[in-house]
Amino acid sequence: MTYFIAQILPYITVTVFVLGVVYRLWRWAASRIVHNITLSPFPQTKTEVAGIYLREILLFRNVFYFDRPLWVGAWPMHIALLNVIGGHVVGFYFLGKQFVYLGASEALSTYLSNLLGTVFGIILLAGLLYLLYRRIAIDKVRQVSNPSDYLMLLLLISIVSIGNFMRLVPEYGMHYEPVKEYFTTLILFQPAAIPEGNPFFIAHLLLAQILIMILPFSKLMHLFGMFGMRWIENRVYKEPAPGLPNVDVAAARARGTGLSSAGSTDVA
Repeated sequence: MTYFIAQILPYITVTVFVLGVVYRLWRWAASRIVHNITLSPFPQTKTEVAGIYLREILLFRNVFYFDRPLWVGAWPMHIALLNVIGGHVVGFYFLGKQFVYLGASEALSTYLSNLLGTVFGIILLAGLLYLLYRRIAIDKVRQVSNPSDYLMLLLLISIVSIGNFMRLVPEYGMHYEPVKEYFTTLILFQPAAIPEGNPFFIAHLLLAQILIMILPFSKLMHLFGMFGMRWIENRVYKEPAPGLPNVDVAAARARGTGLSSAGSTDVA
């Protein structure tokens, strides 16, 4: 079982994730938007559009204005999640020495790497628990929740809890070097045995892979979908041409696709 989780499943996970994301993006891109639904006030330049993107992505502005209690949990949770994912990539790649490039000693860099990972891990867990509490305790949120919402939150909570446990209990933790070596062998298509056979690391890795495979087919796909939604709602507004929405009337008449010529009348 460990062999499958560590040396076979990662390739299945990446394949399912990439194909799933491409499929969902293709479905969205192929959908025809009949009407221009840019929301007022209309941005006048692409710079203004970029500003809206940044405010929404970095600050969750709409959530802040329209559902402050949700923002209190969702914004810190997403910021912590971004830092945890980035910390995994950077920390393992640089073996915890990334802050050396900012002038810190190797010992201080390792300490800061571990400290920030622990702090953001706790914030992330607290945010997830708060979101789960909202779904259970608040009636209007519970009414629009379905079983998959609870399962996704429980899966995330399990992954983060195991990760926090490994950080807070050093004897069950993982060192940077063997983990980096393990992922390097995966990238080179020469998968090695899972480092040290740590059962908590195995569970953490398994649950993370399940989450990655599910992501393209779940509400977590909003990670990608929010960019398309923002473009549809906040792109620079242009007055549509007269006639049918999104139809080049002149070109349609030239092709003879059924639009009558200007001034002509139908004959019964």
